[in-house]
Amino acid sequence: MEESFNFSQIIALVVDGDRYSTGIVSQILHGFGLNRHYVTTSGEEAKKLLSAEKFDLVITECVLPDMNARKLVRWVRRHASTRIRYIPIVMLTGYSHLSNVTAARDAGVNSVVRKPVAPATLFDHITWSARTERPFIEADAYIGPCRRFKFGEAAPGLNRRSTDHATDGVDAQAYHVDETQEAVI
Repeated sequence: MEESFNFSQIIALVVDGDRYSTGIVSQILHGFGLNRHYVTTSGEEAKKLLSAEKFDLVITECVLPDMNARKLVRWVRRHASTRIRYIPIVMLTGYSHLSNVTAARDAGVNSVVRKPVAPATLFDHITWSARTERPFIEADAYIGPCRRFKFGEAAPGLNRRSTDHATDGVDAQAYHVDETQEAVI
């Protein structure tokens, strides 16, 4: 049975320097019934909005005009306010090679979605981020959702790790992927 998800009460922040991309993401969100969202084109403006307003979700492009979005994610994850620190973050990228996905994961995103964005894929990653209970890790080198999927089913996508080795849960290799392949988390 397909799980229903009510987006009408969610307030999202979409961060992308490309107005065409923000238009597409906005249309997709409207299609989900998520009509309350803000759009900004820069990381600095996103920081101001996150500090001033309450958001339930951040969707950001990986490369912003004024910074790499990983810097924005690290700012969110290290913020003093728990209202900001624990917000789910979905990162969009056209460069989904393993090293880029790993860097986004290591910055603290909940999920990475490859562009061009398909509505069903974005829906799956948003709902997976919302319904999957992943512990939040706060360590010197990493702050964010647990990068291991031992605690729930992984988001849809190819190139999942084939095993779940018992380790400290923070620095474990999260992928079983050929470096020439693209990966999504």
